[in-house]
Amino acid sequence: MKVLRTPTQESRMKRDAEIYADYTEMMSVPGMSKTEVAKNLMSKYGIASMASIYVIRKRVEERIRLGIQ
Repeated sequence: MKVLRTPTQESRMKRDAEIYADYTEMMSVPGMSKTEVAKNLMSKYGIASMASIYVIRKRVEERIRLGIQ
């Protein structure tokens, strides 16, 4: 059965996936600072809270774990 989502949910899922991909790419560099990566992502995506980056990462990791597209 197809999962029905609003356009806002779809755009948020896409943005979250982009943030997660950027985060994992940046953190693959040895010695990279998590704080500076989060600050960079906050600036790039217009996010006001560092905790939001953490929540987004966890949300995407859970979707990956469950196999949700």
